[in-house]
Amino acid sequence: MRTKASFGGGVAILASFLIAFGIMLIPLSPSYKWVRPDLVTLFTIYWVANMPTQVGVYFAFAVGLLFDLMTGMLFGSMGLTLAVIAFLANNLRLRLRIYKPVQKFALIMLLVACAQLIRLWVQLIIGHTPGSATYWLCSLTSALAWPVVVRILNFYQYTFRLR
Repeated sequence: MRTKASFGGGVAILASFLIAFGIMLIPLSPSYKWVRPDLVTLFTIYWVANMPTQVGVYFAFAVGLLFDLMTGMLFGSMGLTLAVIAFLANNLRLRLRIYKPVQKFALIMLLVACAQLIRLWVQLIIGHTPGSATYWLCSLTSALAWPVVVRILNFYQYTFRLR
């Protein structure tokens, strides 16, 4: 049974995703899109790893559907992506806590690349041609941004007393 505190925690987590949506919706030049880290995927990995009882596959799927509605992407594509990433992050969450920074970097880069691969697969199914090779550099910038995201979300989690 969910208590009032756990409901408030869910609202705070959803608010953090809305902030990530806002940052992801800031327009960038097409030649610089690879520079932007995939914050929605990073937030999903963080919350699944740190609060697996509140954020899981269903929550990630719902957040992905909300992101699809906000961005105009094919409905369900980001939901599918985040659900798969939440499943993988849930299975890897204990390893993520004990890995060295270089191993965390590689794991986050692989998880974001997996998310990009799923989105690319969906785009190919509906007939869109893939972009340039810079598409894959987002996973590198996301892995580089991971320590900053962890610091910010740790502070956010501590501030709102999310457990």
